[in-house]
Amino acid sequence: MSAPVIALVAPASLMTTLARVRCPQPAALERMQRSLQQHGQILPVIAVRRAGSLDLLDGFKRRAGSLALGWTELAVRVMELDETAQWVAMLQLNLATRSITVLEEALVLRELAGRGLSQVEIGALLSRHKAWVSRRIGLVERLHPELVEQMKRGLLHPGVARRLLGLPQGNQLELAAMALSARLGPRDTERLVGLWQRTQDPEIRRYLLGHPRQALAQAYPKPQPAPGDPRLSPPSQKLARLLALLEDVTPRLLRLLCPPPPEADRAILRPRLAMVQTLALELATRLGSCTSDADAAASAARAAIP
Repeated sequence: MSAPVIALVAPASLMTTLARVRCPQPAALERMQRSLQQHGQILPVIAVRRAGSLDLLDGFKRRAGSLALGWTELAVRVMELDETAQWVAMLQLNLATRSITVLEEALVLRELAGRGLSQVEIGALLSRHKAWVSRRIGLVERLHPELVEQMKRGLLHPGVARRLLGLPQGNQLELAAMALSARLGPRDTERLVGLWQRTQDPEIRRYLLGHPRQALAQAYPKPQPAPGDPRLSPPSQKLARLLALLEDVTPRLLRLLCPPPPEADRAILRPRLAMVQTLALELATRLGSCTSDADAAASAARAAIP
């Protein structure tokens, strides 16, 4: 296999035939577009060469975001891979950064199985046990084909689809339509499926389908949040809650980073570390601006006291 090549390519010229195993999520696409707008392209997308064209292997959200922003060029790392190796590479790249859902993993594994590979052979290629392969392929086989297509078109969140797997396929369609119309997320869908499975009463099931949010509110009443500082505006109260969360998480991160992880782990974590470092620098700049403004205001107030 020849060394990968970095090239600048028009985003629209990149083929996306391999996107059939990815399930676009509008919220994730919006986040990527904002990131590209604020920070530019941090990492190249990855493509394989196919009969003179480049077929995107990794970076579908970056391609979509760059097109939405009107970019004319993307940095692309070009790899020479056969049709089996391309699927293996897609999984390995995304498993390292946890940027692929379990159902997307299952769709990639089904592609490999469709090339005549046994589950044992697939597991060996990915350094995984046959049972890992079998469980994931089983997810796609248990999900109604229409829901698989809805995921591929970005109409159904993979997390919602996964919560429907414990139902017969006919009921999967029924509850998926309800989840979509009520705009339920994965957690609420899981709870509603649990309520559905705990009853055989047709009247209760009709109520669950017709009034999903009311049923959830009655079965899972929300705890009252702790009152915020009454001196703060609502946006600043939200900021205070997030700052408290950051205060809790940051010491744990510092302990895990000192000493640094082994080099082999860092090689896998490097893209995410680079992204977090960029965000941390921007956060530090904005925090510095807020604290310096507050210090200046406090100094001015003290100077005004006779």
